Amino acid sequence: MARMEQWTGRFACALQAAAGMTNEGFAAWLGIAVRTVAYWHSRPETVPGSANQELLDAAVDRLSDAVRSRFFQHIDGVARKQGGAGSGSDLGDAVSDAADAVAHDSLLSSAGVPYDSIETLQQDMRVLARSVGMAAFDTFSSARRLRDDARALADRTRRPGDLADLFVVIGQGVALMASTAFDLGHWNESATLARAATQYADLAGHASLKAWTYGLQMTLANWRNEPDAALSYFGRAMRVAPDGEPKLRLRYIAACSHALLDDPVSVVAVLDAAQRDSEAAERRPDELAVTTGGEFAFGAARAAACAAAAWLDLRNGEQAAQYAGDALRVYQALPAARRPHSQIKGTKIDMAAAHLDMGDMDGATEALRAVLALPPQRRNVSLTGRLDRMERLLNEAPWSGDAEARQLGERIAAWRSETSARPLV
Repeated sequence: MARMEQWTGRFACALQAAAGMTNEGFAAWLGIAVRTVAYWHSRPETVPGSANQELLDAAVDRLSDAVRSRFFQHIDGVARKQGGAGSGSDLGDAVSDAADAVAHDSLLSSAGVPYDSIETLQQDMRVLARSVGMAAFDTFSSARRLRDDARALADRTRRPGDLADLFVVIGQGVALMASTAFDLGHWNESATLARAATQYADLAGHASLKAWTYGLQMTLANWRNEPDAALSYFGRAMRVAPDGEPKLRLRYIAACSHALLDDPVSVVAVLDAAQRDSEAAERRPDELAVTTGGEFAFGAARAAACAAAAWLDLRNGEQAAQYAGDALRVYQALPAARRPHSQIKGTKIDMAAAHLDMGDMDGATEALRAVLALPPQRRNVSLTGRLDRMERLLNEAPWSGDAEARQLGERIAAWRSETSARPLV
């Protein structure tokens, strides 16, 4: 992984431009004060301290591969153009030019990009959907910009085929906005966006995307503890979902709905049916999962994580631990750059809850170790909701009154007190 030899304020601002963030967003992403970012802008030659040097190195690792590559390519390219400029004003100008260039051509630029082709929009949507290391707020902002650019292009397009393609991009952008709005704690806005995403998928005639957006609405209903509403969406979704992965995903989400209704028979039935969908998925790969992928793909790890959550709601810790372990093994087998860290942390919380259900406090504490160490800007509503369940378990028999359980509960409470929703601006 490429590294900066030494960060300066100017290089830090170039990184901010590459990530397309405001001062406030960049500060929250790094876990530093906004005034520090402002100081870097006003004093570009300043050298941040060792702690901030490490934060900036770690931030580069969290960028998507495409954005990270462009960040270094711009700096290296301009430096070569300047004849290998070293220190002083030449290097300062080179980095300034790099920052300006990245700010104007990055996928994540806050200034917006005038798209001339549907293919460019589709490619950038694929990059965004697969950017597993990006913070939720930055994903939301980028998805909104892509949606707006696709709408602007649709206003100038009259060919039905092109309009259908643009409606797919808009639907995907709105779907990502809905998913990340939920992560940011904006449930009502998330539900509204999810419904709009379904409408755009319907306009595009894209059955896989429509089924995906129905699945998102199911997930939101489950989190609101409205399993009947989730199963109503399930019925509508199954009427339009293509065979294979789209139906597979819907059934696993439905398993969580049945578990909330305390219906283990239906959970087993829907998981058995999902196995048949899995066989169909191998024979006929889903277009949405293949062409866009990322957030719009499902896969074995997410399936196992859904099953673990369902068995947890049924208070079957042994089954939940088995499925959570399966999910974590699949996640860990992925290349580091492709691991969805938030989903991994959520599965670890479920593993911890399963250990509690089985009476294993040491296993629960170990499973939570990495989760409780997360900085506030990397936390989301999904993780908070899972920790809520942990707190409830710790307050029930046999853990109520236990000293270790009380200590773990205090750590969870402190974690939750530091976590808050971020505004959608």
